[in-house]
Amino acid sequence: MTQIGYAAIWWLLLVVAGLATFPLVSRVCSRLPDRGYSISKLLGLLLITYFTWLLASLRLVSFGYLSISISLLLLLALSLFLGRKQLNLNSLPLRSMAISEVIFSAAFVLFLIFLMNKPDIFYAYSEDFMDFAFLQSILRSDYFPPVDPWLAGESLPYYYGGQLLVAILTLVSEVPSGVAYNLAMAMFFALAVSAAYGLGYNATKRKFYGLVTVAFVCVAGFISGAFQLAAYVTNHEVLGHSARGAPGFIDWLLTFDLGAQVIPYTGNSYPYYAFLQGDLHASTMSIPFQLMFITLVFALFKRGNPSSGSSKWDSLLNVFILGTSLGFFLLINTWEYPTYVAFILLAFILLKIDLDKRGFLGVVGLSLLLYVPYFISRGTTGVEGVGLVNLRTDLIDFVELFALFLFAILAYFCVQSGTRLLKERTLVLALALTIVTALLSFLWNFQLILILVPLILASLYYIFRARLKREREFMLLLVLIGAIIALLSDVVYINDAFSAPFERFNTVMKFYLQVWVFLGVASAYAVFWGLRNIRGKLKAVWVALLLGLVFASIIQPIGLTAGWTSGRHELFGVNRGTLDGLAYVKTLDPGAFEAIKWIDGHIEGRPVILEAPGAAYQFTSPISTMTGLPTVIGWLTHEVMWRGGWDKVGGRDTDVDMIYQTTDEDEARDLLKKYNVEYIYVGTLEKERYEGEGLLKFASQPETYELVYENRDVEIYHVLP
Repeated sequence: MTQIGYAAIWWLLLVVAGLATFPLVSRVCSRLPDRGYSISKLLGLLLITYFTWLLASLRLVSFGYLSISISLLLLLALSLFLGRKQLNLNSLPLRSMAISEVIFSAAFVLFLIFLMNKPDIFYAYSEDFMDFAFLQSILRSDYFPPVDPWLAGESLPYYYGGQLLVAILTLVSEVPSGVAYNLAMAMFFALAVSAAYGLGYNATKRKFYGLVTVAFVCVAGFISGAFQLAAYVTNHEVLGHSARGAPGFIDWLLTFDLGAQVIPYTGNSYPYYAFLQGDLHASTMSIPFQLMFITLVFALFKRGNPSSGSSKWDSLLNVFILGTSLGFFLLINTWEYPTYVAFILLAFILLKIDLDKRGFLGVVGLSLLLYVPYFISRGTTGVEGVGLVNLRTDLIDFVELFALFLFAILAYFCVQSGTRLLKERTLVLALALTIVTALLSFLWNFQLILILVPLILASLYYIFRARLKREREFMLLLVLIGAIIALLSDVVYINDAFSAPFERFNTVMKFYLQVWVFLGVASAYAVFWGLRNIRGKLKAVWVALLLGLVFASIIQPIGLTAGWTSGRHELFGVNRGTLDGLAYVKTLDPGAFEAIKWIDGHIEGRPVILEAPGAAYQFTSPISTMTGLPTVIGWLTHEVMWRGGWDKVGGRDTDVDMIYQTTDEDEARDLLKKYNVEYIYVGTLEKERYEGEGLLKFASQPETYELVYENRDVEIYHVLP
């Protein structure tokens, strides 16, 4: 089948999942203009993934066609039983549904075109190898948790919900996994675009602001691109961005600097950058699910008092959908779970959401109860509490990241507060708060207080002040949550494997992506409010500044798109014009490419295969990565990070070296038995790393090592009992 055919099948499966779930979603989101169609695919995929995972985790049904079929039937039964009354064609928002489908499909196709120019599941710049190894391991699994492909004998200690979702679609569609990886990347981008559009449209009832929300959340980037452009035009450094020479503007664009780091010693990213990397990483795949959860809470908020026109089934359904969706963060990206627990808690308290008296506890309790098998089976996480931040974020760096959002939100507060500040008491209070904030910022060397504390206080003030809570107050809640997360990220960091001065690398990278989602949605609504309420010359100035910041925020995304697809960069362009993420291996290591195809076709289950120890961000551990077969030790540093130390990892690399190098047959056999190795791979990397008689023992002892495959560069031996 052609790759266009693969893409069509994948798209069709998503449409079916969305339609199957829509009756259920439309009951939960009955007060939204699109009745939740923009998130129906997401909720359908989530529920099918959850049911499939639960069946395999409880060892009721092995992972495969049967468990997926049962999960789909459960979804259909639930959807038809609880949502059958929503199927009246005369009341369906067909126009909104059609527009949402067009937006989703357009985003899917456009991103596939982009990925065809950068399809490689590469090793040197992202976590592609890790994420593809997870996917391949899941595809070989019968029950969960999956085995760790880089640490034989152990299960995955990492959250794998996103890869499981992709594995389900890969299995059902029968798309080769190398192609499925890129189809999934385009899918997650399109799902995020669809959910962002729906959130903006449902909040404003204007399609234009749905598109503004898409632009702010899913397309815009740091204004660093504007500084890079200014440095190029002036041929001088601008705010730390050096002038990078190029023969012309097009050449400058096609060789765009792909780095996005702004805050020293931290990871900095935003949704479009994360999607462009083409890496099925947890923090990227979870972005559309964040938007979905915000939409579900917004739908609950819009229902008002459930006592009028609602039944007990509505309350139970809301608790189940919210609880399952909240708990899914544990499975797809655990970093987001505490954020969204806090979000729904504040939504219940500040917005007076009246699900029932125990609504919040029911949602959070269910989110934990439904995922108990995950906690029981998960090993170490590599996280050891929290630490206090010493090196805080400079205000100028924070503004460089969030300039567009900060302008839109602060402009909203300034216009809202303008007349009240003229009152004597309010003016005195505002001045006092400004002075206190400035003093604290100076005394504690905590620059972000200057901007985040006013955002928090202003949001709380206007939410409490509003007697009737409307869309505006909901958006202020998003500002509040985003500001709190950003503030806390400058107070404490998650203590993981990174050491000083990079101790908050992951904390900033993963929590700031969440901040981007919250502030992006809220600032798009602030633009809607501003265009309707700001008047006169002030409006002209505001619009001019806004458009300037929008332009500054899209330069980097445009440059990154051009740079990543140009084929000019050393790390990209090995293979182009295809969706097969593994095709480049045929050029890089043709022997390994043919061996991988043979393994996939001839070795079933999860026997341990020996290959040379891996080194992070290099073309190492390709066999375990691309087949899903566990090896003794893959990327060593990653395993140390996941396991929180060397206890289960230390010594494995030297044992592998010994197996390949030793001429002592008894020693080799003991080590092979220690790790239950059934196959030995001798390829290009092994022949480069190990020389001498050690490698010859495999071919010279056919009574012990049966040669089951060979090509010009590779031999694979079966270790006989």
